[in-house]
Amino acid sequence: MTMTSVVYNWRNAMADEAPASWRSIRYGSPVVAADGSTLGTVVEVLGSDAEDVFHGIRLRVAGSKSDLEVLSDDVTEITTERVVTGLAMADLGSLEVYDETASYHVSSVGRFRHHLGWKKDSGSDEEPG
Repeated sequence: MTMTSVVYNWRNAMADEAPASWRSIRYGSPVVAADGSTLGTVVEVLGSDAEDVFHGIRLRVAGSKSDLEVLSDDVTEITTERVVTGLAMADLGSLEVYDETASYHVSSVGRFRHHLGWKKDSGSDEEPG
């Protein structure tokens, strides 16, 4: 099978899928590269429910022990079945490894990245999970 046929089939599949909001991204959804190849799956959606701001996704690359952060600027399309990026497999090496300690849990949907100057006030007001 040639690369052209893979892209053609992928684009036809996308035509049958409805565009979706970042809030409807399902965990385990495939993350697709610009050329139509699968980069991995969504582990977590990063965003702010209250402000309706999408920051990106936490990507689990097949066979990898660590997750990567894909910023919202790199997400080109969200459908009911997948997340499409402008990235290629070769670009994964330039992405940041997801760091749980650099994030603050804000809701069941997303997290904020830690910013200099933020201080943790207590552990008792954080939601579990």
